[in-house]
Amino acid sequence: MVKITPITLRNGVRASSQCRELKRTKIGLSLALSFLVFVAIVNTSWSNETRNPLQIKQFPLSDRDLSQIEENAKDFEKEAPLGLGSLKTTFLISIFSTNASEKYINRRTYIRETYLTVSDPRICKLSEYIRQIEENGPYNTVCQVPYAFIIAAGGKDRPYDHDDDAPLTVKPWKKVNDEDDCVYLNIRESMEDGKSPSYFKFGADVARKYHIDYITKLDDDTLISPDSLMNFIEDELPPAPYNRRVYGGRSWSTRSGQVYYGAGQFYFMSSDLAHYVGNVLSAEDRKSLSHSKQTEDADMGRFVFSNPRPIKFMDLVMYKFWIHDSATKIEDAFRTRWEDGMENFLARERVPWGFYCSNWLGGRGL
Repeated sequence: MVKITPITLRNGVRASSQCRELKRTKIGLSLALSFLVFVAIVNTSWSNETRNPLQIKQFPLSDRDLSQIEENAKDFEKEAPLGLGSLKTTFLISIFSTNASEKYINRRTYIRETYLTVSDPRICKLSEYIRQIEENGPYNTVCQVPYAFIIAAGGKDRPYDHDDDAPLTVKPWKKVNDEDDCVYLNIRESMEDGKSPSYFKFGADVARKYHIDYITKLDDDTLISPDSLMNFIEDELPPAPYNRRVYGGRSWSTRSGQVYYGAGQFYFMSSDLAHYVGNVLSAEDRKSLSHSKQTEDADMGRFVFSNPRPIKFMDLVMYKFWIHDSATKIEDAFRTRWEDGMENFLARERVPWGFYCSNWLGGRGL
């Protein structure tokens, strides 16, 4: 206990200088604490009103490997000026599939019977979307999220990456010619080697002809919440011409940290980047930029970031509207997840435990 020595003031009142100093200190601390609480409350209120749930990253031009594609990239620098865009955002869903076995054919069936069964007229087959565009024009089209299954159906004499003047698509396989929601690419089937850039070449052509703003790639064992997807599109993705050089997905990186990309379970890019990846970069460019290992999503990140202009990456780690895990590879679990409703599960999944625990702590990557 502190010993306080009293003193006598001129007016005869006994007091303690230490006590007075202590009172002043308490008052000062109280005022300071009150001010800090006030600032915290105001800041929290302001943040809740203005915060963006997405992490937007502007990637600078420095430290990007552009030397290998300088010649082909020059034409891409001559971008057209901004002009009048569409009234709503259009988003092409591309579900990568294969005819390698009955398992994948059956998987397409139960995808059609789950999240593609929604009655939302804004979601339709790609063929239906094209019909609406041709009959009604881009400003009177109801559908804005067309979808298609993407299958490589070229013969053994075809390359894995479309690099010639042969047609980009072929007629459907006889056994599945009743599937009118599939696109058959004129390449050999290989999920990790050439299929994605060949598809984005096709997607860029569709986007140019039929007013598509964004093109996505997702695995066939990814389960989507259509309602959450539509909310994301309408809230976060502007239509053309304000969609330049946008690339998004669940953020991932190589172990060295030199490559940043959207995980292959679900990623998307604006139509200008699809054109860049599929048409501006040659097959030789893409081969020189690829990793030694077959890593489709990481390679796509390198293709995108080889663009000589800044890229806006939309990190969807905390804004996830799909499920992709070991359970969704099994039909019964896939259907159960869909029938039980996805919204509560998605709310839990937006905390990226898998990302921090499995990848960061475990050091998994390339």
